Amino acid sequence: MLVAPEPGEKARVDAWLETELADYGVTALTYEKAVAGFRRDARNTALTIALIEGLLALVAAVALAVLDYILMSQRQREFGLLHALGYQRLSLVWRAVQETAYTTATAWGISAVVCLSGLLYLQLRVFVPRGLQIDLLNPLPWLFTLPIPVAVFLASGATVARMLGRLDPVSIVERRT
Repeated sequence: MLVAPEPGEKARVDAWLETELADYGVTALTYEKAVAGFRRDARNTALTIALIEGLLALVAAVALAVLDYILMSQRQREFGLLHALGYQRLSLVWRAVQETAYTTATAWGISAVVCLSGLLYLQLRVFVPRGLQIDLLNPLPWLFTLPIPVAVFLASGATVARMLGRLDPVSIVERRT
């Protein structure tokens, strides 16, 4: 049943619907209940996406930290020689972290361009013909993409710093490793 209140009586009619009809086992869907349900669903969806994104970021960070450790282990002689030539450990760590940051930022940028082109295609071919529109400039969906590159950057930086912290340039110059 659809109930339309007189002007100025909406709050009183909503309260009556929610209290009186509840005694008869009837559910009244008022505007406030609909908005509250929508907000609850939106919050649950955002939380689910955030949890999935966090899990993906963790898996990507661990996988890339392992790969970065293997790469830096293969470059141990290079870093040992540079350290023996007078480069400070901190500058070597900064150099490796910059390489990781550049690679991560490039990968994120390429994936953002691919995603944007796919969204533009969907906008033009699917949504506009149906009278709908996607807000491509909304920053919230783009913020959900940032945890993965940040986690990868931090994990790789920590891995490199740990590996270079244990580096012995003398043994590398004398070719003992």
